[in-house]
Amino acid sequence: MTRDFDKEPALPRFSLDRRITVLMIAVTVAVVGTIAALSIPAEMIPSGWVGSMLFVQVPWQDAPPREVLDKITIPVEEELSTVKGIDKITSVSFPGMSQVFIRFKQNSDMSVAYREVRDRVQRARIDFPADADRVFIRKNSSSGFPVFMIGIAVDPDLEDPWDLIQNDVIIPVERLDGVATVEVFGLEEKEILIELDREKANAAGLNIYELAQDLGSDNFTMASGTVITGTRKLLLRSIASYSTVEQLENRLVGLSTRLKDVARITYEEPDKEYRARINGSPAVAVQVIKESQANTREVTRRLDALVEELKENPRLAGLELESFFDQGEIIDESLGTLIKSGAFGGALACAVLFFFMRRVRLTLIVAFSIPISLVFGLTIMYFAGETLNILTLIGLMICVGLLVDNSVVVAENIHRLRREGLPRREACIQGAGEVALAITMSTLTTVIVFLPAALIEGPMGFFLMRMALPVAVSVSGSLVVALVFIPLCVYLTLSRRETLSAAPSRFDVLHQRFNRFLLGAYERTFGKLNDAYNRLLEVSLERRFGLILGVIAVLLVSVNVYNATTKFVGQQDEEQAQFNIQFDLPPGMTLDDAADYFNEVEQVMEAHREETGLEGFFIYHEDGFGQMDAWFYKDLKNKPTVKESMKMYVEAFPEKPGVEVFTGTEQQGSDEKKQIAKVFVRGEDPDKVTQVVNQLAPLFGQVEGVLGQKKTGAQIPNELGLVVDREKAQHLNVNPQIIAGVVGYALRGQALPKFHTEGREVPVRVRFAEEDRESLTELNSFQVPTQTGEMLPLSALTSTRVLPESTVIVRRDKMIGRTITLELEEGKEDETRGRIAMLQANIDLPEGISFGGDTRRTQDLNDDLAGIQFALTLSIVFIYLLMGFLFESFILPLSILVTIPLSSIGMMWGHILTGKDLDFFGGVALILLIGIVVNNGIVLVDYINRLRARGHERKEAILMATHRRFRPIMMTAITTIGGMIPLALAGANSIGLSYTSFSLTLIGGMITATLLTLLVVPAFYTIFDDLRLIMAAAISPKRAAHEAPAATPEVSAAT
Repeated sequence: MTRDFDKEPALPRFSLDRRITVLMIAVTVAVVGTIAALSIPAEMIPSGWVGSMLFVQVPWQDAPPREVLDKITIPVEEELSTVKGIDKITSVSFPGMSQVFIRFKQNSDMSVAYREVRDRVQRARIDFPADADRVFIRKNSSSGFPVFMIGIAVDPDLEDPWDLIQNDVIIPVERLDGVATVEVFGLEEKEILIELDREKANAAGLNIYELAQDLGSDNFTMASGTVITGTRKLLLRSIASYSTVEQLENRLVGLSTRLKDVARITYEEPDKEYRARINGSPAVAVQVIKESQANTREVTRRLDALVEELKENPRLAGLELESFFDQGEIIDESLGTLIKSGAFGGALACAVLFFFMRRVRLTLIVAFSIPISLVFGLTIMYFAGETLNILTLIGLMICVGLLVDNSVVVAENIHRLRREGLPRREACIQGAGEVALAITMSTLTTVIVFLPAALIEGPMGFFLMRMALPVAVSVSGSLVVALVFIPLCVYLTLSRRETLSAAPSRFDVLHQRFNRFLLGAYERTFGKLNDAYNRLLEVSLERRFGLILGVIAVLLVSVNVYNATTKFVGQQDEEQAQFNIQFDLPPGMTLDDAADYFNEVEQVMEAHREETGLEGFFIYHEDGFGQMDAWFYKDLKNKPTVKESMKMYVEAFPEKPGVEVFTGTEQQGSDEKKQIAKVFVRGEDPDKVTQVVNQLAPLFGQVEGVLGQKKTGAQIPNELGLVVDREKAQHLNVNPQIIAGVVGYALRGQALPKFHTEGREVPVRVRFAEEDRESLTELNSFQVPTQTGEMLPLSALTSTRVLPESTVIVRRDKMIGRTITLELEEGKEDETRGRIAMLQANIDLPEGISFGGDTRRTQDLNDDLAGIQFALTLSIVFIYLLMGFLFESFILPLSILVTIPLSSIGMMWGHILTGKDLDFFGGVALILLIGIVVNNGIVLVDYINRLRARGHERKEAILMATHRRFRPIMMTAITTIGGMIPLALAGANSIGLSYTSFSLTLIGGMITATLLTLLVVPAFYTIFDDLRLIMAAAISPKRAAHEAPAATPEVSAAT
């Protein structure tokens, strides 16, 4: 056999001719890659994960929701509707607050969006009420999530914890490198509280409005210009501030009346609107947000070290510090899980390779492609500014099983040619060259599935883009390794005299016996399987239509079973190391009543702490709402699972009328799992929507199978309206603003200039004493000053009436919606939902009111599913176009595309048998699977074409190609599957992120695609080849007669 050097493939020839250069390139990649791998930043959530959102908040104190909607929310929404790139607008009108959430399309420039939103809000601000003068615009991004949370349990006997925590905890945390913001909850600074005695103040002729105005202008320090003394120019500052509390107490407020004569002045904590506790003690929660460019792990390690240092600080003896959220730990755990899975998968791949190849050196050479390709990928990621995060790590994990595929095909082909008697150099160059185009196209099919990411908006496009770089670069690196490094390494390790005859090698006898054992094991398993497969293939080619009909039947059965047992969910409900429980508290429940309830909850938690492995818990509650976070020790051997513990705790919680408990699963899971159905009512008029909901709720509650119903939309308790008689006020020369000021100052209090002492500023507030402001009678007797100096009781100017109950008003895309949530009887959900749907269809709603669509969560799930379907379609189209280029045929690529539905059979049964639903990560894996499963088909069909081009008949070429490609196909499939198995067994990480569906999709798809590809692809190949000949005969009879006996140059252009 002669060699034509001019036709030798360039890369393998370069590899053997420039050996030192190639080895230096390998060393350079290894060194630079190792440095990059150690330096690349790590974070849990990649930037952009949470979407592109802005948040506008406008406070308007004490305004009811309807007025907030009309005067603030709607004007803001109308102005924002002209901003480019907005996906959805959702607004919530609370009492005293308007909040507008703006979600932008995934690739929006948020800097430009922020400027445009700020501009539109400023335009809307012109029409705001005069006292709604503050606007907050915030960005919502993953960098704004806390990376570390510290809980500080405070000893109740500690006199003034605020100053201690502020100076000895908060300030040291803020000074750490990489810390951007520190947010503190549950810590209230003590204030100087001036509580007026109403009777004494009235006797002295004082009213709280004028007194507050007088005190507010009396305590200040102000710059007053400059003065010149001699040759010096000095700044002048006017000082009229109090230096001691005694000065404030002795301040004259009348001709002979001092402040202490009509008021009690104390130094105490302000009235709390919420409470926070850790492990049953009053607590402070500290959230730390890092700088956007800071390395999360480094920042959290510094914070962890600081917390340990603060625990040893004797000044903090009255405080108990504990970190109960550490994003760095989660990153380390995720990294550790993936690295261990990758290492195990790599070791498993090496074991598979050694079993098939039975050569230590060859196995090590092929296995070498894994680390060098990963290092190459990490290098590119580092210089591209990427980070190690959940998505990029999964991308690298996928690569562990894929990176050996190209090297296996090249090494196997080299050794086949060596067995046929070719010299070392020719075997290495020709062996790599023969499969170069096929493995290049196989690599491109894996990479090309990421191309739809550039055309898809939303989460699917984001996920694919984040996984594209590590997968595409690493797999491309494995192609370079296979074509450049593998031929050289095989050439250097092959003996000049080596053949595959029975001549013994220089290995010792033990190693020969071990090799014979492996060879026997292979022959008894895969050897016999190969022979059986070829016999089955011969039969299948004779009965190809029967085979295809059987596969279609299996596919249809699989689809039906899958649709009946599984569904698409956003995220798996997996085991976590912590849980979250939320509490809806009834309207009118005071903070003290809620505290009593949560004290009982704490007792339940403490009673079961030991048996459940509970490490700690944090409880926060405010008006109408409560929340508890509980975290557990990592080692829960001989303990209940976290889910079981959560269920036990919830069942043991005390029952209190009006209190509803929701677990983390119920907040996020699907409606079907919790036996609930939702009816949505939409309209433009909030009062009309509320009226219709109130009428419909009892109707749906009477449907057979409905156990109970609840109207959503937070209920605002009945309010007392203070109605000013404008005619009386005008006649008596009383400004309505002064009336509101008197009531506000008396009840809520008025902040005064801060008191300066010992290098710090202390807040000061004035109000009536509690006994003078706790009843309606006291309110009506408040004294209001007129413009003539007279004093009138409040009852002479106002009347009171109870306002009707109102709700928080939620608008989505300019429509107001409310939900009726129905609890369904277990086991009868489908029938009950059918009755509910029938009732909906028979109800005539008033004009302007309609039944709405899905919840926001369901809409997002539908959008995710649509994104997956679109990406799948585009990926298949791109792969078809690529294979058309490879085979120079419109028809033959179709014989390979059939592997895609074959792979879906395994994907479906993987989820069916394990009882897992397909989640978002599983959808991403499905797209990747398309690019992977066609690889074996490409290599097989390409080799069939090559054999036909050499003169073999079609059937002979098929049988010869499948027999020779059986071993490399099985090797690549098993190594890919083996690389995924550890990830499937890893379970969820600390935050509940599961890789199970992702792994099941790839493993199941690879198994069925591999087993059926070897039978179905040849059958479809013959069918489409016949179709090609029929079409050619119809177009050109002469060409058809020429093409009929064997493959044509056009068909075998890959040669």
